[in-house]
Amino acid sequence: MRYLLFAIAITAVFTIFTTVFAISADPKQVRLLPKWVWVVICLLVPILGGILYITLGRPIPGSYGNSTTRGSNRGPGSTTRTSTIAPDDDPDFLRRLRNRLNRDADSTGAEPDDDSTDDSSADGGKPNS
Repeated sequence: MRYLLFAIAITAVFTIFTTVFAISADPKQVRLLPKWVWVVICLLVPILGGILYITLGRPIPGSYGNSTTRGSNRGPGSTTRTSTIAPDDDPDFLRRLRNRLNRDADSTGAEPDDDSTDDSSADGGKPNS
């Protein structure tokens, strides 16, 4: 009797978990079937429906729609995954910025500012306006 209650409790917890997981997913990223179909399957077929949703239907982090691809138009069949990069971590952005600063310095006759210290700390932490 005790094992039966344990099995019922585990089934209920797993069913609630997978149903809430399916409900909270982004409808555009759910795979294979529409979101509402996965929710119904998770509710009506407790263990098997949840396993099927987790393995076949749930959105995959970094998949199409969740990531940002820069400079190209990749579709859902693309195997490469990219994510958004902050400008100061993007080598292409930094290279273009350095080239633009060098061109501006050459046109004005001034030397580019290569000082890596933060000027805002010199005047009490207030940024320059």
